Amino acid sequence: MTSDGKVPNKILQLSFRSHHNAYKNGDGSGAEIHDFSSKPTGSWYKWCQILFGLVVIHYFLWFIPLCLIIYLPYWLGYPFISGMLIGWYTVTYFTKDEIRLGRQWELFRSNRLWKLLQHYIEIEIIREVSLDPTRKYFFAHHPHGILILTRIASYGGIFENLFPGVEVRGLAATPMFNLPGCREVCLWLGGVRADKFVGVNLLRTKNPNLSLYVFPGGSDEIFETEKESKETVIISRKGFIRLALEEGADIVPSFGFGEKDAYHKLTIPKFITNFCLKNFKMPIIIFWGKFLTLLPLQGERGISVVYGQPIRIEKPMAQPSDELVDEIYVKYYDEIRNLFEKYKTKYGYDESEKLIIKEARTKSKSAQNGSAQHVKEN
Repeated sequence: MTSDGKVPNKILQLSFRSHHNAYKNGDGSGAEIHDFSSKPTGSWYKWCQILFGLVVIHYFLWFIPLCLIIYLPYWLGYPFISGMLIGWYTVTYFTKDEIRLGRQWELFRSNRLWKLLQHYIEIEIIREVSLDPTRKYFFAHHPHGILILTRIASYGGIFENLFPGVEVRGLAATPMFNLPGCREVCLWLGGVRADKFVGVNLLRTKNPNLSLYVFPGGSDEIFETEKESKETVIISRKGFIRLALEEGADIVPSFGFGEKDAYHKLTIPKFITNFCLKNFKMPIIIFWGKFLTLLPLQGERGISVVYGQPIRIEKPMAQPSDELVDEIYVKYYDEIRNLFEKYKTKYGYDESEKLIIKEARTKSKSAQNGSAQHVKEN
């Protein structure tokens, strides 16, 4: 904030690439540009990028080294140490941090090592407007993509540089917190479970700077991610808008470009994917990146994230009307469309590229679970 208490409105661009930049010095935009495209050119740096990328992208496999660490003392003849490790981990596993304040590990989330991956996928981030750190926000992002690679644009201290004083928790699917190893990574990076009562409790904590990062399209958008398509398809929902109105949190529209270039995908019959999503709450999808792993492909356009103008919610409302929810819903998706149209050619998309907004077919599980009996003050 400035000395007179106002938040300066100035476009901020952080870029880890030298091409497909939305703004350039001297273009008359007045944007504040931070160029991080310079990096070591040796092969050692490329292999460091690949190694780090393989480790963090395959976080769902972290249960393997976790099991090995527990088993090693037993194999060496010290079973009591293995027992102690099992006991310690069991206690941490059942702390229910994923439905409380999370367990963010700042040393991990803000580590400079994330720049290896940010350089690898050539990220650029745009913040159109500064935010008042004394208010609460819903950062609502489309599209989800296959692995939400745009999340990487928040790590390594980037989010803190974009929005000083704003602390955020990201809502993530429940299964992510069930698998050992994967659970810890999600918690360390600021993830919490995507249930309504979790979001409500977080927004009602005594921490005035705590906000939420949500992906309204959810896993449904995974199946709409098509590498060769000239259409970008997102799934619209109203649940997060109603919650923002109830809690008096401003909504910050955010859009990501280049996510669909990151992976090849095998087409699976719709009835199979729909059955698995409905009955197991998990998307079934076969995809691959570099070296037939989940390391993303390096697209020509890179990956870009744009944070648009916040939609102001003046005060909390106990029971917002359906008409008001619809009004804010239209404003939010109009802003999402505006971001897409404004930046698509800047980020290498054809002028003919279209944004398709589909309404969700069913009410999300988190909305169904959000009864008042789960809400509590912290």
